[in-house]
Amino acid sequence: MVTEPLPETTDSLRRRESATCETLAVIHARRSVSTLGEPGPSADELEVILAAAAAAPDHKELRPWRFVVVEGEARQELGEILADALAKRLAAAGQVATTGQLDKERRKPLRAPTLVGVLCVPDTSGRVPLVEQLSSTAAAAQNALLAATALGLGSMWRTGSAATDESVRQALGVGPEDTVVGWLYLGTPRGPGHKPPRSIDLDGLVRRWQPRGSGSIGDPARHEPARRC
Repeated sequence: MVTEPLPETTDSLRRRESATCETLAVIHARRSVSTLGEPGPSADELEVILAAAAAAPDHKELRPWRFVVVEGEARQELGEILADALAKRLAAAGQVATTGQLDKERRKPLRAPTLVGVLCVPDTSGRVPLVEQLSSTAAAAQNALLAATALGLGSMWRTGSAATDESVRQALGVGPEDTVVGWLYLGTPRGPGHKPPRSIDLDGLVRRWQPRGSGSIGDPARHEPARRC
């Protein structure tokens, strides 16, 4: 006996539409916030953020991502590591770091209460190409940013030359095969104004492919500005 699915009720349909709109609203509301202050995410909120990150698409479930959390006084220690690394890089190029340059490096980790380093620690067996594992880790970073936005926090995704600096990598325990995909800065937005959601225009970004002989190939599709709920 085949049981037909029950028709969706008006209330359940409204709840589903509401949840869809809320999800899309969070996606469009996510903006990079450069000025972040206390409070940062609580321990529970940070766990929610990292759990969302770990829900990223993952070919063969390799879980190539790793997260390095830096908070409190550890940020000052990281700042000293960044300053020392900059001095060494400039010295190798025959230059001398100025006091202003070193102070700027020291202040970088203090730009938010919580920093999360997002690393790709790849499976090197060859089962999944490296580019897919890097893409998966980048998706984890985006998930984390969206979760932070949903929790009412501000965020910023940064990288910079320190991401590839060997002395910084060693200090953070980054392996030789690993990639620092980025640093996520998390906290409460500070400063004047808040960036509104972007007005999305897909013109020039989308092509519709057609087989040869069935019409033009690769003509750009025209799109109206993306609609919101």
